[in-house]
Amino acid sequence: MIFKISISYDGSQFFGSQKQRNFPTVQGVLEEAIEKVLKQKIKLKIASRTDRFVHARENFCSFEGETKIPLENLKKAINSHLPRSLKILKIERKKKFHPRFDTVSKTYRYFIKTKNFYPYDHNYCWHVPFKLERNRMEKAAKFLVGRKDFRHLSSCLRRENTICDVKKMKISKGENFFIEIEASHFLYKMARTIVSFIVEAGMGKILERDFEKVLLGKTRHISPAPPQGLFLWKIKYK
Repeated sequence: MIFKISISYDGSQFFGSQKQRNFPTVQGVLEEAIEKVLKQKIKLKIASRTDRFVHARENFCSFEGETKIPLENLKKAINSHLPRSLKILKIERKKKFHPRFDTVSKTYRYFIKTKNFYPYDHNYCWHVPFKLERNRMEKAAKFLVGRKDFRHLSSCLRRENTICDVKKMKISKGENFFIEIEASHFLYKMARTIVSFIVEAGMGKILERDFEKVLLGKTRHISPAPPQGLFLWKIKYK
């Protein structure tokens, strides 16, 4: 039987989602908790890998196993072995399910504060203490929507296929805001590099006439925004 699990976590407490030796990771901690409850070895498959300090409002994973424990009781039992920074939201039984290959799209939100930045904000948003022109940011976001090559707006310069379909972009209102990106899939550090591109456009460092040059890699490489402002927000399935 395949178990489909929806999880949420605070990325500042983990060394990423992928299992590592000698470091607490989402996969490692969750596998250990599940194995304690089921008393059997399991292998988690994760929908979206996240870096250290990147959070997930909702990520998905799956494992194969056998148990007669009712699903709600199973969820409560596993959660009782998890730290406060990681929680199972829902468990379902599926005949067929792959958390990564069955996705239709993924949505990330990146939170930015330009004012009223407090010490406890450091792990959950990016402090940009400059005036950002909303009109310029919206033009930069609109430019990126569609099926494009994001090789130079990611850290995948050597990857063979870097074409992604950005379905939607949204910039919330206010001086403290978020940038939301929905895409078919994301390359390594693509979401964070897109955020930097939009912020630099808002600051006037990248002009509209240079957008195409940036995408084609004909100007300097854009560095990704810090990881702590990034949240995996939603995953759509078939």
